[in-house]
Amino acid sequence: MKKENGNDMPFKAEDVNWDELAAIGILKDELEMAGELDTLLKGEKTGVIPLSLVLLGVDVVMDATLQLVRKGEAPLLEIQGVTPSSR
Repeated sequence: MKKENGNDMPFKAEDVNWDELAAIGILKDELEMAGELDTLLKGEKTGVIPLSLVLLGVDVVMDATLQLVRKGEAPLLEIQGVTPSSR
């Protein structure tokens, strides 16, 4: 496990392909402002985040949690959709 800023951080922000994530609508600055960037870098699931993604030319609006996992040497972002609760 790598250490960053004295904390246990298995992932480094510079190892994440932010350009690739920005292309589908996930922005580093927005994660940081939401207080979820450190959660991601720790390899933990974020809280529920509203996402507006563009996947294969299709706009997808959903609530989801995000988590970085290790795939070989590179971090991989897992997006897990959250089912809305019935009201």
